[in-house]
Order: sequence, then C-alpha cells, then structure tokens
Amino acid sequence: MLEPQWGQTEPPGVAPVKGGSGVKLIVLGVIAIGLVIASFFAPIPIFYAYLPGPVRDVERLIDVGSARTYSSEGTLLLTTVSVDPQVTFSEMVRSAFDDSSAIVMKEAVTGGGSLDELIDAQKREIQQSKQDAQEVALAALGYAEPTGDGARIIATQQGAPAEDLLKKGDVIVSVDGESVDTTCDVGRAIDSFEVGDRIGIQIERGGKRQSFQVGTVENPQDPGSPIIGVLMEDVNRRFNPGLEVTFDTGKIGGPSAGLMMSLALYDQLTPDDLTGGRKVAGTGTISCDGGVGPIGGIEQKIAGAEEEGAEIFLAPAGNAAAAEQVASEIEVVTVSSFDDALRYLEDLPG
Repeated sequence: MLEPQWGQTEPPGVAPVKGGSGVKLIVLGVIAIGLVIASFFAPIPIFYAYLPGPVRDVERLIDVGSARTYSSEGTLLLTTVSVDPQVTFSEMVRSAFDDSSAIVMKEAVTGGGSLDELIDAQKREIQQSKQDAQEVALAALGYAEPTGDGARIIATQQGAPAEDLLKKGDVIVSVDGESVDTTCDVGRAIDSFEVGDRIGIQIERGGKRQSFQVGTVENPQDPGSPIIGVLMEDVNRRFNPGLEVTFDTGKIGGPSAGLMMSLALYDQLTPDDLTGGRKVAGTGTISCDGGVGPIGGIEQKIAGAEEEGAEIFLAPAGNAAAAEQVASEIEVVTVSSFDDALRYLEDLPG
C-alpha cells in the first residue's frame, strides 16, 4: 500500500495530466452534466405521484359460500389508484401533459405520517368498507338488516345545526317520530328530507328522553344531500344474515371500493344481470345507510377504466364534475346512493 507523501498531487508512478485550466473546465462540465442527468432521474422525496392502478373484476373477488350465485354477461369493475413514492423531475415534467397522473406533496398523501402508517390505515378502511357493502347489499335483498339500541353521538360538527342542541354521549332513538336502531337508520331517515328542513330528533340523555327540532344543511361532500352535523356510532350493533361473505381484495386498501363491492354482491345473488352485458366501472365509498361518498384520484380511475375498455363509469356526486372533465371514451353516471346506482343499472337496455 502506498503512503501519501506531503505535497504530492497524484499517486506515485502516475504522470500528471497536462492541459491546465482547459482540462479542468472540461472535467467540471462533465461533472455538471452528470449532476443534471442524475437530478432528472433521482427521486424527489417531498413529492408522491398518483397513477392509474389495477382494474379488477369485482365479482371474481367475492365468495358467498354455499349460496346460489348467478353469472353476468358483462363485468363490474373496481378501479384503483397507485401511489408512486419515487417521483423524479422527469416524471413531474411528463405529468404536466398527462391527466392520468398527478404530482402531490407527500404530506397530502400520508397526512404527515409514514407510508407504512398510511397502508395500515387503508387496510382498516377497506375492512369497514367490506362490512358496509355486505350489509347494504344483503339488506336490499331481504336477507337481514343491522339492529341495535340506537346511535350514540361521539361528536358534533362545529357550526352545524346540531352543535347547540345535541351533545356527545346522546343516543338518538327516533327520527321524525320513527324509531331507529342504528346509525344506518338515522342516515336513511335524514336522507329522506331536503336541505333546509327541520327534523324531529329524540334522544336519550342521562336516562331521560328529550326531543329537539334540528335543522339540516347541505353535505359539502355530497351536494344536495342534507346533514345535521353529527358523528355517530352504533350501540350494541347486531347483524346476522345467515350468509358468509368474503371479499378477496388482496393488497387493495382504502374505502373507495365500497359501492362496486355492494353492487357486485347484489348482482351475484340475483338472477337478473345488472351489467346488461357491458363493462361497468366505478368508485365511491359506501356507508351502511347506502350513501355513496366522494373519493380521491378520480382522474386516475377514469383513465384506468378507459384503458380497460369500460363503457360506463359510476361516479359519486362529489367527483362527477372532475370525472366528466377528463373522460373521453366513457359515459360518467352520477350516483349519490346504492339505490341510485341500482336503479340506473336495472334500467339499462338488455
């Protein structure tokens, strides 16, 4: 091994390169070009990208045990969004000319947490979505409906009509004079009113029953739909349809598959074909009262559905305008509930 000698500018036995400042400029130029090329392809850690994800035939993901099922001539397609945490400058440039991809701040995706934490949260969300999809479809088919001992308020929305009337811990037991067993019942009852209506709400508080007239306002996530501004949980919820349903969604996470899972389960258990022989794609959360809520990544889901050759895309009301803006080869159908989607599909020719 050679020991460095004080004052040497190159290892012993290696002749110094001649050429002075000109050679240095060339070397510096090569280094600069290398850095530019590297920066063009090196990930930028503060950005993530939304890209079209896999499109899946939902009915192939469902198993209903020994129950009789029926096949469809067409398909009901579940659309997804892929998240790319390795965004480069070149991808940012391409995204500016491609509606199917979107570059967003990392925090907008993870909420300030880690990607692993996001994945865990989305696994929990899809489990709840599966439960809600099952309850909505099986209730619509007459198998069973969830029961319970009322809907407990766990929070009121600031500035909402319920804020000054209802309190955390109150249990809603009737809406407009009709008894309610679960949060699903409360949601369905409120949905039957118009924005601006006042609704009679009876609650249990401290062992006593009290009644209030509560106004409604528009749901910002579902234009035209009324809310009173409460977050609820079920009290002693029970659901036993006598049917074992499983959804094999693999690595798919999040709540946005709810609508398509509920439709696919309903379609499997009925002799009529909801698809009418068509490829029907869609997205949207599903709540236990059948409401369909908005999701993220609608542009990427439209792109994935069009790539798959879908003819129809069922979009939540909160996403419909954005979906129509990017759709070029697919018909966008706006839905606010499971019943909306079901009526549309049942009325399809064929």
